[in-house]
Amino acid sequence: MNVDNINKLLDLQLTELTNLQKLLINELNVLKNRELESLEVQTQAKEKVLANINQLDQTINQHAKLKDLHENPLFTKKTEQIIELFSDCKQQNEINGQIINNTQISINRFKTMLQKSITNNSMTYDEKGKTNINIRSIGIKA
Repeated sequence: MNVDNINKLLDLQLTELTNLQKLLINELNVLKNRELESLEVQTQAKEKVLANINQLDQTINQHAKLKDLHENPLFTKKTEQIIELFSDCKQQNEINGQIINNTQISINRFKTMLQKSITNNSMTYDEKGKTNINIRSIGIKA
């Protein structure tokens, strides 16, 4: 087990997790401001950082066992920081996911209301008994 190599890997992991945390905070702002164009860019950047984190995890796992990282005083502080950052990222990702879910629910409700409104106000039947939905106004003026 090469101590310097593992320290460098742990430092890289901390850097990547810090980058992920920043991306998740930016993603939250993009969601709040409904900047859909930026959301795709944020998602791609997040996927890249997650791939880097996953690769670093595998590399660290090849060099040291998790037990060694927790028990060795040289690595304890960094592993605790990594675990804390990971937990913060997970929580922020869940918040962002809930915002996305709530937005999707609102869009679906609006879509349903709009479809009902169109259907109730402008559904007609043709000579064969099939329904036709006319999007234009029915011509009633107040």
